[in-house]
Amino acid sequence: MVGEEGPNPARWTSKYGSVVQSIIPYARQYGFSENDGATDGINEKGLAAHILYLGATRYPKPNSMPGVSYMRWLRFILDNHATVAEAVAGMKDIRISPVKVGHEVLGTHLAIEDPSGDSAIFEIINGKLVVHHGKKYSVMTNDPPYDWQLLNLPFYQGFGGLKSVPGGIEGADRFVRLSYYRKHLPEPISDTQAAGYILSAIRTVTVPFGAPYSRESNNETEKTATYPTWWLSVIDLNNRVYYFNWVTNPNIIWVSLKNIDFANGTGKRIADPKDPDLVGDITETFKTFKK
Repeated sequence: MVGEEGPNPARWTSKYGSVVQSIIPYARQYGFSENDGATDGINEKGLAAHILYLGATRYPKPNSMPGVSYMRWLRFILDNHATVAEAVAGMKDIRISPVKVGHEVLGTHLAIEDPSGDSAIFEIINGKLVVHHGKKYSVMTNDPPYDWQLLNLPFYQGFGGLKSVPGGIEGADRFVRLSYYRKHLPEPISDTQAAGYILSAIRTVTVPFGAPYSRESNNETEKTATYPTWWLSVIDLNNRVYYFNWVTNPNIIWVSLKNIDFANGTGKRIADPKDPDLVGDITETFKTFKK
């Protein structure tokens, strides 16, 4: 795999197989390949990764470090690392580079976790990689940057403050709300119940279709811009089960990585989560990917 199209790309051969969700059906219209656009997934070692939009991102300028496009960032993480600690160390050796999708460069940040409970969140602020590493970093939404979110949280009930848990759709509101509900989740008695509990918390921060973001602007289009939640995922790291829901399709589907052959030469396989006929365990329904 080549990390970017620039003069000094990182290069690697995948060590681990993975199952990922990709925006490539959207990105292909802008010239991207099947190697681009993975935004969520888990590898065969149980390392999971998730990319979300972060408008505050400022990517570094080209330098001597090998580059990985943010469109291939998640692939770099899952292809090369078995644990959060390995990924944190691996990020020190590369530079995340910008690339235009259509007419704009998308800001991104990335969260990872592994079966030990370890987790980390990566952001690129003012050209510098900022890493929050530890089990306590388990909630991520969108803007503002993570440092601000951590400073804001203690003002709310449940975290030492007096303010009520907010109900809005902005990233800051959703961060507080999800942190609150995650804190109060009961202890599950089974793996499937644990997945259900997490899904119930995540659903409290999904953004409905048509819900307008409040922005201070004279631009009427920007005032009424909507950014709905398109998919939900829950990952059972210990059992390597990836649960997924495309929100316009009422079915929950899942993939068991333990039942997938990731041997060299098995190639890429694909399933469409928007297919209304897919429901439950879809591990055996993947088809050979065709360019």
